[in-house]
Parts: sequence; structure tokens; C-alpha cells
Amino acid sequence: MKFDVATPKEDRKLDVRELLRRIGASDRARLLVCGSTHAGEEAILADIYLRLKPLHADLFLVLVPRHFERTKDVTRALEARNLRFICRTEVKMDAGDPPENLDCLVVNTVGELRHFYREAEVVFVGKSLTAEGGQNPIEPAALGKAVLFGPNMQNFAAIAQMFIARAGAIQVADAADLEREIGRLLMDSQCREQLGRNARAVVDENVGATEKTVEMIVRQLEKGDLYLAPR
Repeated sequence: MKFDVATPKEDRKLDVRELLRRIGASDRARLLVCGSTHAGEEAILADIYLRLKPLHADLFLVLVPRHFERTKDVTRALEARNLRFICRTEVKMDAGDPPENLDCLVVNTVGELRHFYREAEVVFVGKSLTAEGGQNPIEPAALGKAVLFGPNMQNFAAIAQMFIARAGAIQVADAADLEREIGRLLMDSQCREQLGRNARAVVDENVGATEKTVEMIVRQLEKGDLYLAPR
């Protein structure tokens, strides 16, 4: 039933590409969007970015921590690696000259993740590599994006398995595996696009899950095959 809740709405309030231009990013920027990240994941993702950047000149890292209160922890990890970054709350859409040669945008706001997913080339869903539980992969999947997540998807195990079984997402074992898969997807547009199509197909097939469940219950009640005990 979570497919109904998480399917993104067409909301164009934030123009991500215009925002990127305001911070000096290339019009050709290829976004690696890492959503709902938790402690420890940003450092891993920053290291992966640094190793992949020489191979993909237009690669741009977007980190969206699950809790914006962790912004200082995230920026410390970036500073320790000499990455040039800006926080979303520092971006002024009517500002003058943009900064130069940024590597990363830290989205320390609420409610904007879906906009960045929409522009992503590759998506990593957080709380799945260094923390347990995972986050819901449906939103980027519904947008037809190439989605990856780590081994810890306990809170969304059934949903994750649906995508994996249909080749609609990639589950990585560890940080090294994540780096390999991101690199492969950046190199192989056909693989990336097919992964996104498969992901979107899984979502499309499951939208309306709530209505289908209610209809099934009603049919069983009408047939007398289901008994609801009085409370």
C-alpha cells in the first residue's frame, strides 16, 4: 500500500537546473543524488565521488541528509576531503556571481528531495549502508531513475525485493560495491535507462494497491468467505 503514498506528484515549484546554474554548476551536470542519508554515509559517498570525478568530468554530488539538523556533521565530512560545497539554505536565486568549481550541494531543507530525484542520473537511497532500516525507494523509482540501496533495507524489505526481482533496483553489499555499481551506471546509459524503466514498471503495476486490497476484502465479504469479529 505504500506505493500509493509515495508516488510523486507533478510539482514543479523548484527549478533544480536553474538552481544549479545559480551555484555555477554546468548545464551538463550529471547528478548523483543521495537521498535520506544517515551518519557515516556522506563520508563514503564523498570518497566515491572523488574517485569517480576524474572519469566523469560533469559529475555533481547532491547530498540530502534525512535530518537537516545533521548539516554540520555532513559539511565537516566534506571539508575533511577538501570538497567544495554549498548548502541549499545559502543559495540565493537572485544572487550575483555564482561560486566556482563546486563539487557538491547539501540540501539541508525539507520537502525538496523529490525535485532533485527528478533531475538525477543515478540515485542512492540512504539509511541502508551504515544504518539499519533503509528508506523508501518508490519515489525515485516512480520517476524512472536508476536506483541503488545498501544491504540494510529491513523497514522496506518486501518493497526492495520487488524491485530487485524485476531488475528495477540494485542492492549493493558495501561501499566498494556501491562505487563499482555507480561507476558502471555512469558508463552505461543503456543499463541505466533500462534499470529506470524496470523500476517505473514495478511502481505502475502496484499503484492503486489500496483500492485493490479494499475491493478484494469487499468481494470476500459479499461471498461470505470473510468474517469480521465484533470489537
